[in-house]
Amino acid sequence: MTVRDDAFVGQIITPLRRYIPVGWFDWEPYGKRPKSWWPDLFMFLGFLALAFFVSYPSWLVRLDIEVRLWAVDANDVEWLANIARGGAEFGQARTVASVTLLIAIWCALRSRSIRPLLMYVISFITLASILGMKHLLGRPLSQHPFALFKVSPEGPLLFTYHPEGGGPNIVDATAFPSGHAVNSILLFGLIVMLIGHVIPAWARWALLIAPPVIVFCSQVFLGQHWLSDEPAGFLLGLIIIRMAKRVPWHTIPLGPLSVFDPATRRTILISVLLILGVMLTPTLHLVPALIAAAVLPTLGLIWLWLSTKAKQHRDALEAAEAEAAGLDGREAGSEDPGIPSQPSDTHPRA
Repeated sequence: MTVRDDAFVGQIITPLRRYIPVGWFDWEPYGKRPKSWWPDLFMFLGFLALAFFVSYPSWLVRLDIEVRLWAVDANDVEWLANIARGGAEFGQARTVASVTLLIAIWCALRSRSIRPLLMYVISFITLASILGMKHLLGRPLSQHPFALFKVSPEGPLLFTYHPEGGGPNIVDATAFPSGHAVNSILLFGLIVMLIGHVIPAWARWALLIAPPVIVFCSQVFLGQHWLSDEPAGFLLGLIIIRMAKRVPWHTIPLGPLSVFDPATRRTILISVLLILGVMLTPTLHLVPALIAAAVLPTLGLIWLWLSTKAKQHRDALEAAEAEAAGLDGREAGSEDPGIPSQPSDTHPRA
């Protein structure tokens, strides 16, 4: 037995309906569009300044080293370390990105639109550029500071591709900027954009402020990053989320993707499977990752082509049916003789 799309969506949202304002059926991202690019420019200049000060043995590099050595002794407090490990999860992509995706799926089902998923994917893809930047800048990681000091007495500078800086499983120098810091800004910012209309103001502020603070304290305490890696990540995260707010996701033309709007539950399911495949690709080994990177877009393009052909076929059938109905109407009208008008039997009074 099949279940209609509206029934499926109704089963999901009915228990939550009392938390949803009446009439909220068309999804729209929460938040005002930034009016000026000046804050973005200043934040980018701030990021460049941080990168400059960690490119040579500056006061900031010495501060990073002192804070990291303090963290070596601070980690001896086991219960604090356990709390910090839990706090670091607020910047872990596999955790927060999964929660954000679930919320985007809920919004897509609620509004019968792929636009929430589209916003999630495009904004999330920008994190790949951050990963590329981390590899390009090549700052040694902070997990093994004493091994680093033996081969780089000047400290953890940029473009110092120390292979031991990342431990046994991460051999690349990818400390700057902090990806956890970027995630804590971008992903929680996306959550607010997705459901900001249906949560109170205090919850919105908590989602925007608490995760970055928790991630900053946790990572510095655990020694997972140098101190200066964190503000660099925060600045980039703010720039990305402000760029996402500038896009009118609820009205932007979908182009070829318009065949998926309004979206059925099958459309949303296939979209989610493709998104999950893209999210899992970075966790694979090189060869499987390259295969997945080639296969997933190909499957998506094939799905788009088949959906476009099906839409064209449906439109052609509907046009043919409408034309046939119009022709039948005209033929019926020509066969029914009109009733002639009769002259009036009344005569005007004299």
